[in-house]
Amino acid sequence: MFGTVVVGVGIAGLARIRDLMNPMPSSPSEHLKLLGFVSRRSFGNINEAKQISLEDALRSEEIHAAFISTENRSHEETIRMFLEAGKHVLVEYPMALSAKAAHELWEMAEQKG
Repeated sequence: MFGTVVVGVGIAGLARIRDLMNPMPSSPSEHLKLLGFVSRRSFGNINEAKQISLEDALRSEEIHAAFISTENRSHEETIRMFLEAGKHVLVEYPMALSAKAAHELWEMAEQKG
């Protein structure tokens, strides 16, 4: 199993949590395990998914990937943090607010593997 975390619990983040907790049979999502979600607001749990801090998500060796579902202006910073922590990243569009920043993040992801 590939440990994942969802960052942001707006409409897109809640959909990611739902889909990760109930993957379609024979879909790639069956190989993903939701280990928690990160939010600025305090929720405790959402549909049995536990809230964890951003710092814990970045440090956790069990978390291999982050689904970034925050507001557009914070995508670049959040992607950068998870890439620096050695995590895979899936992000809602846009990746960044400028093409230059998007190219930098892409290069960083390639360097990190």
